[in-house]
Amino acid sequence: MFSRYLSLLSAPWPTSPPANVRVVPCTGVDLYGRNVVLTTGFVIDGCLDTKKLEHSLTLLVERKFPRAGARLALRNNNYEFQIPNTFDAQTPAVAFTAAEYSEPYASSMRPPIRHLWNATSSKPWICSAPPIEAYLRNHSCPGSLDAFLVPNTPLMHVHATVFDDLTFLGITSTHVAFDALGISTLMHGWQRVLAGDAWDDIAGMPWDAVPFGTFTTTPTQARVCQRGLFDLGLLAKLAFVVCFGLSILRDPKEENMVVRVPKVFLEDKKREIMEELKAVGSEEWVGSSDVLMAWWFKTSYTHRTDATPLHIHLPVNLRDMSIFPVACGTNELAPISTPYINNAVLSIAIPPLPANTLRNMSLRDLTLHFRRAIIAYKNALDGIRADVRSLCAHPLAMIFPCPPGAEYSSQTNWRKGRFAEVDFSGASVGEPGSSPPARVRFVTTIWSGTRMPLRGTGVVLFEDEQAVWMRQIRGVNDWKRAKKAGEFEFA
Repeated sequence: MFSRYLSLLSAPWPTSPPANVRVVPCTGVDLYGRNVVLTTGFVIDGCLDTKKLEHSLTLLVERKFPRAGARLALRNNNYEFQIPNTFDAQTPAVAFTAAEYSEPYASSMRPPIRHLWNATSSKPWICSAPPIEAYLRNHSCPGSLDAFLVPNTPLMHVHATVFDDLTFLGITSTHVAFDALGISTLMHGWQRVLAGDAWDDIAGMPWDAVPFGTFTTTPTQARVCQRGLFDLGLLAKLAFVVCFGLSILRDPKEENMVVRVPKVFLEDKKREIMEELKAVGSEEWVGSSDVLMAWWFKTSYTHRTDATPLHIHLPVNLRDMSIFPVACGTNELAPISTPYINNAVLSIAIPPLPANTLRNMSLRDLTLHFRRAIIAYKNALDGIRADVRSLCAHPLAMIFPCPPGAEYSSQTNWRKGRFAEVDFSGASVGEPGSSPPARVRFVTTIWSGTRMPLRGTGVVLFEDEQAVWMRQIRGVNDWKRAKKAGEFEFA
């Protein structure tokens, strides 16, 4: 009894937020990937004015997306966004840095990059990811969650490296702040500011938007793990760590590769599958993204002869799902009604398959395996709401993507972000219209802040007029075995 009273006396007093800020609590959806610091990098075909870039982005954040200018804080053991009431030189909306070179990018001292978007092959190919990190992150950019928790550290850091013919643009933040579609929302809004669109025509996000707030306040009596994830006991956790550690010892070095898949290739495969389905009287339908995933796993696992269960997770956007209350106290549900830049993602768990069966499955059957799992997930809105409640009730819980002895892969799809459509011509150096459109030609990512190996993860980064582009990470030895199997063209 006395110890209980002593603990109450010794507990720290609640801390008040700083003056002149608006506070929005983080939800479990925000905190799922909290240790990851992510840079989304863009290569733009043109020479851009860094002053125009900084000024226009600052105005966009101040007027339309103030939460993008927040500071992340850990107060009273809870993470929260602290949004300054006003932004100024001492409290900038964005941390913006730039490096400018009065010369073309091409040089023997720099990694080549134009060959990527100049490629014309009608077959998929793979190459090493270009090492362009130095052009996307400034040395002052925070690289960990703790660094973002330093008082008055802006949530968003932007670094531009400008050459006479190319501009590299990196947007860095803790994953607590944004997901890919959140970054996309900012990018497309940024383009409209640069184009001179009227402010009233640019949709923004209210500073106090909390679509997941009702999930956070819903009481949860018992721990319920999200579907497809595993709440392991102590012995199972130890077994998972041992199995994972052994796989790293067998293939210790990771390699980041770029995969280019021509659209004509995907459409041909999709047409073949649809013709096969029609021939057997099926009314099922598959999309090009389903075909892309099925082709990738079937082809990249051709060399596997072991029966290790493979658990595949596909992050899914929740913004468009009718799971959010229309108004407080009502039972009517709808999608999020305004732009939303913070995290709004869970993952679809594809029913596991033994690794050695993938190469023998027909592309049609494997594509349907993905499509049916996605349909089943999206049709179970009550299950999605339960998953969100679980994540919000236990935001810091340690959950696992597969059981011990199994293998997992997470594959994110950013095609909906339409990054290649973003046009920065409004920031081009020189007279308006004097240069070709300054379009995004390549997208990449940089991860830091976590020591967790990234092998098995992949991202469909973007699509241009000719191809879909992926980033895939595997162990070096695994890539060698895949290359030896002869299913890929390595550039």
